[in-house]
Amino acid sequence: MNDNTKRLDPIFEKNLQALFHTNSRLAARLFVIEENSRFEVYQGKDPADINLVDMEKGIIFYENPTQDAVAMVENFRKDYQLPYRYFFGIGNGLVIQMLLKDPQISRIIVIEPNIELYYILMHMMDFSESIIAGKLVLESVEFFTYPQAHHYLYNSQSQFYAKLFALETTSPYYEQFYADEMKEVVSIMSKAFESTIIGYGNCSIDTLMGIEHHIKNLPAMVKGPKITDLLGQKHPDTAIVVSTGPSLTKQLPLLKKIQDYVTIISVDASFPILEKHGIKPDFVTILERIPETANFFKNNSKEFQDDVMFVCVSIAHEDVINAIRGGRLVLQMRPHGYTQYFGLHKYGYLGGGMSAANLAHELGLALNFKNIVLIGQDLAFGEDDTSHADDHTFGINEEDASKHDFYTEKYGGNGEIRTTQYWNMFKNSFEKSIAQQDPDTRTINSTEGGARIPGAIEMPFSEVIETLIDTTRPKDHFHLDPTLPEETETYLDIIVDKINFWLSDSVEKQELIEKVFLKVQHACERFVKHNDANELEKIKLDELLELIDSIDEVKGFTDDPQFEQMYFSALQSSLLHFEIDFSMIQAKTITDEESKKAKLLEWVMAHRYWLFSFAGQIDAAREIIIRAVDTWPAEIKQRIVLPIKKECVARGSGSDSKE
Repeated sequence: MNDNTKRLDPIFEKNLQALFHTNSRLAARLFVIEENSRFEVYQGKDPADINLVDMEKGIIFYENPTQDAVAMVENFRKDYQLPYRYFFGIGNGLVIQMLLKDPQISRIIVIEPNIELYYILMHMMDFSESIIAGKLVLESVEFFTYPQAHHYLYNSQSQFYAKLFALETTSPYYEQFYADEMKEVVSIMSKAFESTIIGYGNCSIDTLMGIEHHIKNLPAMVKGPKITDLLGQKHPDTAIVVSTGPSLTKQLPLLKKIQDYVTIISVDASFPILEKHGIKPDFVTILERIPETANFFKNNSKEFQDDVMFVCVSIAHEDVINAIRGGRLVLQMRPHGYTQYFGLHKYGYLGGGMSAANLAHELGLALNFKNIVLIGQDLAFGEDDTSHADDHTFGINEEDASKHDFYTEKYGGNGEIRTTQYWNMFKNSFEKSIAQQDPDTRTINSTEGGARIPGAIEMPFSEVIETLIDTTRPKDHFHLDPTLPEETETYLDIIVDKINFWLSDSVEKQELIEKVFLKVQHACERFVKHNDANELEKIKLDELLELIDSIDEVKGFTDDPQFEQMYFSALQSSLLHFEIDFSMIQAKTITDEESKKAKLLEWVMAHRYWLFSFAGQIDAAREIIIRAVDTWPAEIKQRIVLPIKKECVARGSGSDSKE
């Protein structure tokens, strides 16, 4: 080894290598620490007897480190044994080390304000296996953001435990000196839980509408152009995303001057405004599934639509598609399971965000623009309480400011501004996609008003034009051709096969779920009678375990990737709320045989309506598919085999009604 090479303690090196795989930024910060300077470590004869002193504050962490750790862990397990836990501060590491040995723990996230403590403890304790396995996540307060929190929740079952979320500590030291930082972490986690759960939807009817529209539009999609053919085409360095916030009006004269030198991506609602000002966009993005979106296109001249590419999600309503009379309609898919099920990947997946502007930003990222400039992206009410720009189709006061008492940080960081919960979610989507963009890409917010978008560079639009736009060379235009007829036929064969399998599988799955439902329902009726008669001893543990096995067989469907693609989007909004309630039962601590039986009985009883709803949602999905297919051209529709279904006990429960 070269004399100049830094020699690492073996335990620290092992921990650091593991951390480089999961959090390279934090690992790099720890690597350059030479020695602990702020915190002193005191270790007794017992290796677990580790105490810490903050020399800067003159504060000791524990009175009795080992006893304190044991007491804290016992207290954590008192009522609930949570598989997902969140700690502010690692302390002396003992609490974390003890909890990691618990087989019920799926993941612990630690957010530490003083990374020197990580440096100290990673020399003393081997956390490497837990870090590599994802069971232990180490973060620093400095770098912990909403996109990171959202990532941890979205990619695990931790979202099901939202009702049990708590930010715990490993020492009173943290609550004494870092109360404000703890509040900020709670705020970030709460925002992440909220957006993750709302992302599942709150009504299965909306999802079923999306499935119906997608299937209706499949024949048209595979006849039209593929959005992936845009990749690699020459274009300017800068794209302007045009939204309809109140600040748009003041930016339009500047946009008109540079329209020949930049790629303009307009959201659907901005299109008629741009027509009035003589500014033709290159792209228009359309995300909504509702028919009202067609109003943005019904009154355009066909000439203004010509040469425009309308990037439209496949779940759009037929009124929207019919209103686009000129230009090039580019149907592409939101990244849902039911869109990916058909394997039509060349038609692309954009629309992971929650607004047409989020879609426009995603398009800019996919096409690899160096600069993506946002204008009119207020995501807040104007200072005069207007919600939209002048000439907006539904008026400048489409949203009533007096009905919203939600505030967010202003553009420029000078105070707060009134917004709505949904606009705030759109902002969160921007923040997440900006955090994931290529390092060479810049998202520039030139709205000059509204809300601050974390991660975006704030720059006046005039400065963008002066410093980033080359007005000596007109822009290159994108082009797309329809899919070749023989290729379309191949895709139609795939679509027909997929629909036929989906329909037959839905009958098979529904009948099995209904069989289990009837078994559980009849047993629960007996259990209720025993409970009313105070005869719980007549409820046998073996019968409960047998019923749970049957329930688990149905739950096992969701482990199948193909089942998840076909049904999960339709089921997720209602099943998520069930799972959140189930997690409350699952996490309850068992102390004896009686509490074990009570927990199992509660588990079985809670799944009655879950099974009924599950079967009903599958039935509703099948009816939607049949209805959508009925709109296809006759030569394609006749190839669909309609299944025969026995009389079902859960028919029509897809509306989420308990009646």
